Amino acid sequence: TPAANGAAAEPPGPPARAAGGSYLAQFLDNLRSIFQESIGREDAVIVLPHLDLQTTTTRSGLTDQAKEALAWIYENAEATLLGFKDPSFEMPKPVEDAFTVKVGLIGLRRESIGRLLLRREARKFAVDEFHPYRFYKYVSGLNVLRFRRLMRAFDGAPDFDPAQPETVEVLYRQLREMTLLSNFELPNVDLWHDIGGYEALKQQLEDELLSLLRQRDAATDPALVAAIEETVPKGLILHGPPGTGKTFFAKALATSLDATLLVVNGPELKERWVGASEENLRRVFSQARQSAPAVIVFDELDSIGARRGMYVGSGAEHSLVNQLLTEMDGFRNNELVFVVGTTNFLESLDPALLRPGRFELHLEIPYPDEHDRREILRIYRDRFELDIPDDVLEYLVERTAEYAD
Repeated sequence: TPAANGAAAEPPGPPARAAGGSYLAQFLDNLRSIFQESIGREDAVIVLPHLDLQTTTTRSGLTDQAKEALAWIYENAEATLLGFKDPSFEMPKPVEDAFTVKVGLIGLRRESIGRLLLRREARKFAVDEFHPYRFYKYVSGLNVLRFRRLMRAFDGAPDFDPAQPETVEVLYRQLREMTLLSNFELPNVDLWHDIGGYEALKQQLEDELLSLLRQRDAATDPALVAAIEETVPKGLILHGPPGTGKTFFAKALATSLDATLLVVNGPELKERWVGASEENLRRVFSQARQSAPAVIVFDELDSIGARRGMYVGSGAEHSLVNQLLTEMDGFRNNELVFVVGTTNFLESLDPALLRPGRFELHLEIPYPDEHDRREILRIYRDRFELDIPDDVLEYLVERTAEYAD
């Protein structure tokens, strides 16, 4: 469609492949004609949807059609371009450099919830007054279209009944499951009942993170909410010897936050192609934002975040550290994505990862002491209904000491 005064010209998205032709070739023909129509028209805006699909078919190389399109873009520098791309995919640098202004459009703004949620829908989650803060954390990663589609799924749900307060928890659980991406899970590990012992560690996690988030969800003053969000750590390091349950603690954290969980093994991110490892990392964070609240667990964080200068190689590890820092520095205060790194040696991590605003909360998980082992054995005795007398349990506590040294 040629650009008109005050209007935008939009080349169509990728059409079905025609016999003997290519959708990229058709895209190029459309783009060429639109550029011709818009020459000399300062109020014309050329919209380029699916830019990541239109410009590359490989990890790093441009197609021949994309190269020709890029030449047209640079030759017509006075044209106003509006491009759209999936944030989880990387674009070739020549294409990215053609756009001087870059704006992220990930998730809803919290203040927009009141304009997007219908009154009859709000009544399903509250009676007198609807406070968006708890509701927002389940939809923060959705765009407007996905949000409205999700709300239509609750059309048949009854209004909130104060005589049955548990019904709203069912709705929130359904809302949580509807925003769950396929590669994420919803863990069910209770911090206080499923993990034996480690009371001081659990209390520290409660005081420095979980209690703050509960205060945030219950608050109605925007200034108080903003102040709490300024202090909530977004990065957490669990360090200690192998086999002490660091990943299990991360699952308990996700359960306490009613968050989805993705466990990423550090070496799995690495690929031999230049830029592919960073692309994998970007995709992980993009998916976590869409499935927020979410907890990303980087198991063996030192495999991708080792102290720079310790490793002499291709530099891929350094690029991954830089990309991880970029992603964590890009968090909004109200963005409900938390990053947990596990490592056996805290000293092996790059110091840049441990600065405030990144992995600023460090919790050591040592081998269980006598009290911890007793509580762990009691949990298993009760869970499996084992007939183990207390004196036998004490004997097991003593005998397992050698496994914790």
